[in-house]
Amino acid sequence: MCKSSLLVFVCLVSWTATVMSQSACGTTQYNPTFSMCCSGVVQPKSGITPSCCGTKGYDATFYMCCSGTIQPRSGLQPSCCGTLGYDAKFYMCCSGTIQPLSGLQPSCCATKGYDAKFYMCCSGTIQPLSGLQPSCCGTKGYDASFYMCCSGNIQPRSGIQPSCCGTIGYDAAFRKCCNGQLC
Repeated sequence: MCKSSLLVFVCLVSWTATVMSQSACGTTQYNPTFSMCCSGVVQPKSGITPSCCGTKGYDATFYMCCSGTIQPRSGLQPSCCGTLGYDAKFYMCCSGTIQPLSGLQPSCCATKGYDAKFYMCCSGTIQPLSGLQPSCCGTKGYDASFYMCCSGNIQPRSGIQPSCCGTIGYDAAFRKCCNGQLC
């Protein structure tokens, strides 16, 4: 193919440039002009922004790598939720589950979405905010201004020194707790 002296020279220069620009990917040689090394595997460069996702090549202009899985970039704020892609402008990731953004203060409660302006998360259960001091007692909500949580049980707050004795509420100003029992 390279028969004339000028073509021979051009072919030689081209071949030399290709050989000189070789890189190693593990034990495999490759030309970084046309290929890339993705975790020890040679992949062809393609697209506008060639990138690696584990051992696979992809174009980061149109795709993204989500925990080793290539997903299409879509929406106004492309994001990853585990191995899934989603638009963070309208959705949120709650422990690996995609939930719609809703309410004034979108928040997650385990894998569920809720509005933290009006609700609270109590051990994975969504409860309405109520009272002056909304608090959680296990999975239940209560008002800490008038109640207290005693080992998972909601008890009325009363007396001078409201305290818990096991699961029972009492006034420590007048009673004692001995090994989880009132004495």
